[in-house]
Amino acid sequence: MKGKQIVAIDVGSTNVVMAVGAVEDDGRVEIMGVTTEPVTGITAGRVDNSETVGRAVRAAKERLEDKLGLKITEAYVGISGDYIRCEQVTDHVYVRDENGSGCSQIAERDIEDLDRRMQSVNLPDDREEILTKEPLSYKVDEKIVKEPIGEYGYVLSATYNFVLSDRQMRERLRICLNKQDIVIKELVPNALIAHLGVATVDDMEDGAVIINLGGGLTDVTVTQSGKVRYFASIPMGVGVINNDIRAYGIPNSYVETLKVNYGSAVQELATDDRILFPHARKGTVKSIRRKNLAKIIEERLMEIAEWVRKEIKEAGCGSRFAPVVLLTGGGAEMSYIESLFARELKVDEVRSVYPEYGFTDNIAEHITTRAHATIASLLLYGAKRGMCAVAVRQQSAEPQRPQSQHQQSPVEDTYSRNVGESSSVQSGETSQRPVVQKPVTPKQEEVEIKTTTLGSVEPETTDNDAEIVVEDGKKQRGKFGSIFSKLQDIIMGQDDEYKF
Repeated sequence: MKGKQIVAIDVGSTNVVMAVGAVEDDGRVEIMGVTTEPVTGITAGRVDNSETVGRAVRAAKERLEDKLGLKITEAYVGISGDYIRCEQVTDHVYVRDENGSGCSQIAERDIEDLDRRMQSVNLPDDREEILTKEPLSYKVDEKIVKEPIGEYGYVLSATYNFVLSDRQMRERLRICLNKQDIVIKELVPNALIAHLGVATVDDMEDGAVIINLGGGLTDVTVTQSGKVRYFASIPMGVGVINNDIRAYGIPNSYVETLKVNYGSAVQELATDDRILFPHARKGTVKSIRRKNLAKIIEERLMEIAEWVRKEIKEAGCGSRFAPVVLLTGGGAEMSYIESLFARELKVDEVRSVYPEYGFTDNIAEHITTRAHATIASLLLYGAKRGMCAVAVRQQSAEPQRPQSQHQQSPVEDTYSRNVGESSSVQSGETSQRPVVQKPVTPKQEEVEIKTTTLGSVEPETTDNDAEIVVEDGKKQRGKFGSIFSKLQDIIMGQDDEYKF
């Protein structure tokens, strides 16, 4: 067992993801294990129920410990939510002329003087605390410089990016993890490190917007000149699409499969076939046209894209800012999502990306979905900051504990089966946040529901009306194939297994 371990925990709105990595001599991270546990009790990143969150953390921790033979006691913990924000502050100092020559040259002491002034910044809200701060840019007199030390001038000024967090929300998470015997080594805003592992050096320098489409939140990170200039968490994720689909009478067990396997982010690019699936009610079959499913998805993603556009404008990067847009997170698995964001944000280049930079070659064994982007970024961040306290556990003679039935969440399992299947198309703080609107859905008549009584009517199959059968959450196609025949037998009451 290697001695340089990093432990990362991403407490998301729908899943707790935990990972352990080992830092190689060249600085790359070798992922040792990743585990996911469904979680409740978190709304838009805020811990509402510490007991349910604690159970999910404990289950993920125990499973990872059993797999790796470790005892986890310390971790880097990622957080997201509207209670975390960034604020830019500008201040200045007069450059010292210690030798009295009248020729003032900036030295390290002047940078330290400026940094001390930034330490005394008063926060507008005493419920907030500073998580971190970083200089974005320097000026010597009126000239912008990248490296101020060695420059000649009289006034040194800088703009710092302050990352602020609500004290109460931070304390809730700390207490929750401490109850599971985990000490937080550092609390890390996910949006602040979203570029790690997915953005190239050129992306960062030229300007990039990283959009992490999570289940309950959408994190937006704006980078320019190699640094994170601005970030925000939009209190809406792709989970609302599931609610929109469910509102059309789609059984909950099929919703995620429909969205990921058959959904399209752009209605006009979707085919016009029909998706069939058994309904919970005895003897019925339901269907939805793929274009109607795409309409539901597209309208909600357009709303998210509009919020993203406003956040990019809030970053204040200027009218000539032409970033590349990098899509990641579980929501980035949908077909044609690059086309939608290119259209809505009016940018030339949009890419759906996986974490890949900074890791050893075994990354594909563990990072099987874009939903793992945040946990991968946390591992890379931890590798630069310092190792975690991890102990090798004594091997027990007892038989290995059976794996939890939640070892892989339904969402992760669905995404894992479909890596690479999505089509790709090349292509401070606001004064008032937008109000989350009610789900935007098409008119009821636009979704066709076909109810068939057992033994009475056969499903239609014509060359112009191709059908796709969804069975047990799996992706199964064909209008004349064996799967369709199976469904037809069920409907006609000729399948002994499904007789009622």
